[in-house]
Amino acid sequence: MPKAGAIAEAQAAGHIDPAFDPADVHAMVIALAMTWSPAGIIYTATEDDPEAEHNRRRAALAAAVHRAFTPTKRP
Repeated sequence: MPKAGAIAEAQAAGHIDPAFDPADVHAMVIALAMTWSPAGIIYTATEDDPEAEHNRRRAALAAAVHRAFTPTKRP
């Protein structure tokens, strides 16, 4: 899986928390991103949604991924 390899490289460089298996990180990010997809089970985003709403969702997704997978700084 090429994406898992890129995630592993980012983990080795200290950009992504190495506590998670790279394939698991990939799967979880994809699952988060699917939240508003046509396959979503809670809410389906459409082209009719305002651009501001799409932007808000993208920002929320980026913040969630950043918080979930950024390495914790230890003293």
